[in-house]
Amino acid sequence: MSKDLERRDAKKPMTFGHAVAMTAVGVVGILVAFWVLSSLAGIIFFFVKIAVIIALIAAVFWLVSRFRH
Repeated sequence: MSKDLERRDAKKPMTFGHAVAMTAVGVVGILVAFWVLSSLAGIIFFFVKIAVIIALIAAVFWLVSRFRH
């Protein structure tokens, strides 16, 4: 068991500065999470688009080769 660095016996109410700091950290965390998730979604969407384009090109070549015979 580790000892706390600060004793929490004295129950002090949350100060305005502490509330503002917690809110700021929460907002920054939400913004970073949104940016990361939107970047991941963008990368996944990019690869899906590339796969669809390759599949369409392959389908056109397959149809052309089928009609030529």
